[in-house]
Amino acid sequence: MKIIVFTHIISGVLALVVAPVALLVKKGGYYHRLWGKAFFWSMTGVFITAVILSLHKWIPFLLMIGVFSYYSVVTGYRSLYHKQWHKVRGVSWVDWLALTIAGLFNLWFVGWGIYHIARGSWGFFAWLALGFGIAGLITVYSNGKSFLIPPRDAKRWFYEHIGAMMGGYIATVTAFSTQVMLFMPGVWRWIWPTLIGVPLIALVNRYYRRKFSRGEQLREVVHLKFDPEH
Repeated sequence: MKIIVFTHIISGVLALVVAPVALLVKKGGYYHRLWGKAFFWSMTGVFITAVILSLHKWIPFLLMIGVFSYYSVVTGYRSLYHKQWHKVRGVSWVDWLALTIAGLFNLWFVGWGIYHIARGSWGFFAWLALGFGIAGLITVYSNGKSFLIPPRDAKRWFYEHIGAMMGGYIATVTAFSTQVMLFMPGVWRWIWPTLIGVPLIALVNRYYRRKFSRGEQLREVVHLKFDPEH
């Protein structure tokens, strides 16, 4: 278990460091792909070790944040294969499998949270489980709907990639904050990454939407291997 803990810590630190680098460099370029893949595989290490540790020592918080953050990262990573999503291409069994697993976990979080709230046990964490579960189910529903009804916007995959990857990073920072930033009040350790991260996602997406509204093409903004609109 010491090796698992060490791997979890190293993977988490690496994920915290490389994600901002991937965000700042040119989208789709060599370094963006390099650091983006480093973030994805770091988060894979975080997820696997989090599941092992949470089940071995029964740490529900670790399990919740692990599932929530990793599904977001998987969604962001898989969106790169959805460049022709609007033409009913790209969605595969991998996407449905990830969606199903995430959906089952989030249903369990909701049920578990309601159970403990009704019993008056587990305090704040019962509400946390319910919140994580509801947020996760909303995401699962949105993704499932888009798999069945292709989006009209050919750039949907691009916005999905930004939002999901940054969302996974927010969850990772939250986990770090709650365990390390003990000088902050309890509630603030949980919410400050979201309070900063969610508006940042909106600003980034707004920045690119403005570029596109001015007539700039996706291939002019992002380095693409092929034009997804053709």
